Amino acid sequence: MREVTYSRKIRFQFLLYSVFLFLLLEVLLRLPYFPSVQFRLEDKKLHCLETSGGLFSIPWMRLCPNQSLELYHPEKNIRYRVSTDFRGERITYRVGADVNDISGGNSSKQDVPEVWVLGDSVALGYLVSDQESLPWALNSILEQKNTRIRVRNLGVDALGSFGIQERLTEVLKDSSPPIVAYWIYHISDFTDSYRELQLQNSVKKRIFVRVSYILSKYSAVFNTFKIVYERYKPESAENLVIPSSGSVLGPDHPHRKAAISLFEFVKEKKIPLVLVFLPEPNEKYEPVVDSALVKEVRQIAIDSGIPVLDLQQTIYDYWKKDSQEIFLPKDGHPNPSLYRFIASEIEKDIH
Repeated sequence: MREVTYSRKIRFQFLLYSVFLFLLLEVLLRLPYFPSVQFRLEDKKLHCLETSGGLFSIPWMRLCPNQSLELYHPEKNIRYRVSTDFRGERITYRVGADVNDISGGNSSKQDVPEVWVLGDSVALGYLVSDQESLPWALNSILEQKNTRIRVRNLGVDALGSFGIQERLTEVLKDSSPPIVAYWIYHISDFTDSYRELQLQNSVKKRIFVRVSYILSKYSAVFNTFKIVYERYKPESAENLVIPSSGSVLGPDHPHRKAAISLFEFVKEKKIPLVLVFLPEPNEKYEPVVDSALVKEVRQIAIDSGIPVLDLQQTIYDYWKKDSQEIFLPKDGHPNPSLYRFIASEIEKDIH
């Protein structure tokens, strides 16, 4: 009997010390000495889960409404500001005299023709401030030419083809189809399709994503473990061209199926979609044209009757001529100068 009591006492003490250590680490890791953890916690303030479908529905990541945060990414030494409107969309125009005043964006302005920019972090404008993003640059060009067109940024981090279809389903509940919607294609859509397929087929995966989101939003310890894991896993390099030869997308590949489903959806909903291709960065952050994956996705779009705006060679020539950087250092996303150039090319396509 004494042995049982002693054993319980040891377990209780171990649990008590573990809780104390966890709480101590939660406090210590939030100090300025750990900027990477601080960035993760601040960045999560921008991201919300779409939960309207219930506890076991697919947890789609969205931007939180009415946010305006200045973030600093320590590993990449980049400081930028992200602001969202009442719909949880990144703002694309100046409201009033102050860019931080986003309360005036609470009017949906249904009478104004719209251009939608769709996609993941490239469309969103990851690591650049609001006024440096592609949708903002495109909206500014249209304003300068006195066109009555408003550009909406529908980009969301890590959004694949099926996720874009779900995003459009949400937007169409309150908005009419635009005059044109541009999907800024990115190679990460390849792996996003696997992740989204898992979310569709696995309740356990959906629960895991929800738990992971809550922990990453509130726990410094959890974010520390994620940073260490991502730093040492082989695929830690971001946004680089996927090495490939021959066929990449088989007839039953989830990325092919998701893309075809999206193309059928936009035609059914009468959304004039244009698929935009940009060159991808290699390990030296130089533009690469026509990777095997891009060739196949482009052909899928053509076979599905979806217009394609292929800016790969145009951007490559622009980079070659001016010999300037077009990707963010230590990252691979487009930099502000490339976003402005892409915006100018898209504006030509609109007209």
